[in-house]
Amino acid sequence: MDYLQLVKEKEEQEDALYKRMDADTDMLYLKKFELKAKGRLLPDIVNVTLNKPAVFAANVISAVNAVKQQVIVESDDRSVDTTEIEAFQTAAFAGANSRLMRQGEPLLNSFADVQLAVRGRMARRILFRKKGGEIIPDITSWDGRYLRYEMGDNGPEWAAYTTTRTKAEIEAAYPQAVVKGKTGQVIDVWDSLHNEVWVDEKLVSDAPHSYGETPVVIEKVPLGYGAILMDKNRIEHDGESIFFLIRDIVPQLNMLLSILQTLNLKLVKAPMQYANKEGAQAEPPEYDDATSSGSMTAVDLGGGIVPVNYGDARQAAQMAYNMMEKAIQEGGYTDIDIGNVRQPFSAIALITIGESKDQVYLPRLAAKENLNVQTAEMFTRQILQLSGEIKLGAPGHTRTFQASKIAGEYTTNYRYFIKSPKTDIARMAVAQVAERFYPRKYILSEVLQVEDVNGVEREWNRQQAELLSPNVKRHRVSGAACSRS
Repeated sequence: MDYLQLVKEKEEQEDALYKRMDADTDMLYLKKFELKAKGRLLPDIVNVTLNKPAVFAANVISAVNAVKQQVIVESDDRSVDTTEIEAFQTAAFAGANSRLMRQGEPLLNSFADVQLAVRGRMARRILFRKKGGEIIPDITSWDGRYLRYEMGDNGPEWAAYTTTRTKAEIEAAYPQAVVKGKTGQVIDVWDSLHNEVWVDEKLVSDAPHSYGETPVVIEKVPLGYGAILMDKNRIEHDGESIFFLIRDIVPQLNMLLSILQTLNLKLVKAPMQYANKEGAQAEPPEYDDATSSGSMTAVDLGGGIVPVNYGDARQAAQMAYNMMEKAIQEGGYTDIDIGNVRQPFSAIALITIGESKDQVYLPRLAAKENLNVQTAEMFTRQILQLSGEIKLGAPGHTRTFQASKIAGEYTTNYRYFIKSPKTDIARMAVAQVAERFYPRKYILSEVLQVEDVNGVEREWNRQQAELLSPNVKRHRVSGAACSRS
């Protein structure tokens, strides 16, 4: 199969998608706005670039990165040790992150948070293998902007990642490659049988692998509806970024604010009209002589020097700006979200504000959960091929696992919880009222929304048992002291 040609065809088919991503990147990096007409830059304009998209992205990415993670492995088979499997998955992710840290690369979840917010999609290449008896927990994150792939019944039929690297980086990784310039284009292609690497459209590596599947997992944010509404241009709307509700409004806001600033400048040094008997043929006085503070200019009766009247242009621009500012807050972050409002809010108001903000996060968190589930399932399949003892984890915190104990029929779930002190306090106030009507487990789950309902309930019951029986407390305290010693 000619993967180089397939990659080129994908790039042509998905051109509108990449243009959308590039427009989002421009907003993220606050590309300088320039007011143009018919493609030409207008002179004498005070161009203004608002920082709103970058503030919005920073708040969303920081909040999503700070969520609490819960790993849940469930099985109907009582012989499956779900606690051991959860520990194995945690150790595997820790080992992969430790490897990335040593390489100076972003950690897995940090990379995913930015990708799912700004690109709306991403991939991971997973290559767990043994080298000299040691497990290499190799998980590499791929930027969704440079990802090309074709899906099949059981995942990607093939996946390719295109990057631009320096001549030194390419030659260190692929000594047989010839790079004529300072940089070269590398296309890393994987399918269920082998791996190809192309450098500047020349094949430099072609090696088989034994994973039995394309070792790549791909996840998209379930927003944009491009996978549901089968229109001709659906690809550019599939897997949307956090900017999809404000993408067209931000340039309009920049334009309006630029117009307002330009009009403000013209008020400071306004254009003038010189009314006189000779008309347009007359020689007007020097601007500074006629308009400087305390100046006096003689004119003919009925003539004079007056500023150009722009009518209601400033008022109209201000009205439009206010409307678009409201639209920005509806599709992004409000002043309340970023802390610009000082007034106190009731518990119900805080919960309502938190829930509306969750609508920005939840699609990203759902994609992040699916991505980590796919990742865990794939590296587990790879580990089971190795058999024997498996040593995994970050340096200083490694554990040894038996491959036989992580086998079996079970499901894995990764859940993420957004925790806000203000919202938590508000929920506690509601929980006090709810105690009259609902059982404790319901309040923990639905009102307080704690991560581990069963664990919190068990601890609550232990504390109640200590209050009812001093012997229970004595036993727990002596047991804890013995374990520390």
